[in-house]
Amino acid sequence: MELKPAEQRLARQFGEHVRARRKSLGYTQDDLASMIGTNRRFISELERGKGTSYLGPALAAAEALGINISILFEGRRIAPSSSLPKA
Repeated sequence: MELKPAEQRLARQFGEHVRARRKSLGYTQDDLASMIGTNRRFISELERGKGTSYLGPALAAAEALGINISILFEGRRIAPSSSLPKA
């Protein structure tokens, strides 16, 4: 599945944040891969925004709703914004 431009941008940003956090903790890609039961290639693709076909639409949905995706995982309620487009 080809990601749309907005999804590609969000996937790259997500990957950049994963990479920065991994490096700040002193982990290699192999370390992180072992921690989550995958391989270094997957981590490399994730950090480059490539192996994220499942993530792109979720990130785009959060952006369209005017929220950070972490809010969806946390289940926090936020007040609706009048600047969002009507469905």
